[in-house]
Amino acid sequence: MPTRVYIQSEYFPDIKFVEVNDEATVAELKHAALALLPPGTEAFDLTLSVEDDDDDAHSHSIQVKHLKKEHGVRVHLHRCKQVEVKVCFGAEVVHHKFRPATTVGRVRLWAGEKLGMAPGDIAEHVLQIAGTTEQPDVDIHIGSLTKYSQCEVAFDLVPAHRING
Repeated sequence: MPTRVYIQSEYFPDIKFVEVNDEATVAELKHAALALLPPGTEAFDLTLSVEDDDDDAHSHSIQVKHLKKEHGVRVHLHRCKQVEVKVCFGAEVVHHKFRPATTVGRVRLWAGEKLGMAPGDIAEHVLQIAGTTEQPDVDIHIGSLTKYSQCEVAFDLVPAHRING
């Protein structure tokens, strides 16, 4: 049975997808994902990581069907193995290294907890790329916001826009 796998990468601005068989291995999935890269991209140092997964690496022999989560299979293809994230909230600053497939939503929850915010207060804030007005969606991978060799991104934690009425 085919499975649609959503892929984000430092190499393309939009989410792309491939369809692979449930029985396909992670190595076969990576091969299919590499085919989406722009021509001339050197792919020997790219790492495939699973969205919001804390494992350092999945065995290349694991089957795609074992990667399925509530929203399907979502992966990230990046040269950085980890992304240094800095979140500023007023005068407070927290730092942590995340895998490129970590979502902006997960980083927001982590930052709010580290800053001692209540869950309801975290929900009323968004991450905004420092020095800009850009507020990436919660399902964007942080690896999409940085390129190798920078491997870092800085955010401000700001109140979400409220629509009254």
